Amino acid sequence: MKKLLSLAMLTALVAFPLSGCITQVGVNAKNSTADWNSMSGSLTVKYTDNTIEDVFVATKKGLDQLQFFRTGETLPKDGKSGSITVYARAIGDMNITVDIYTAKNTKTKKEWTQAVIKYGTWGNLQESQKIVSAISENLH
Repeated sequence: MKKLLSLAMLTALVAFPLSGCITQVGVNAKNSTADWNSMSGSLTVKYTDNTIEDVFVATKKGLDQLQFFRTGETLPKDGKSGSITVYARAIGDMNITVDIYTAKNTKTKKEWTQAVIKYGTWGNLQESQKIVSAISENLH
């Protein structure tokens, strides 16, 4: 009986972190909702009418307008496909990463650009929403 109880507790402890909570949250008028992942502390937003390059440029402008210190970026090796990551820092030495990539619906073959924002080690929804708003403001 004791082994069975221990096994049940172990299963629950392993399953809990793997059952992350993704919640739709409001962002702004251009992107009405985004997905907040409370386990990873990241905010994911779709840009259906913009290319990866458009979102990249808007991200750099938005981070500058919010007065974050951009520390670098990784670009695709071939310059055409893949993902782009923009790194920045906020007051208090908080890490900020914005991963930008093209996503695709396998059934409809429709593509869009997606940005995943993470503010700090554990994430910060409010600050991530500010970054999404700044990016969206800079998209044409």
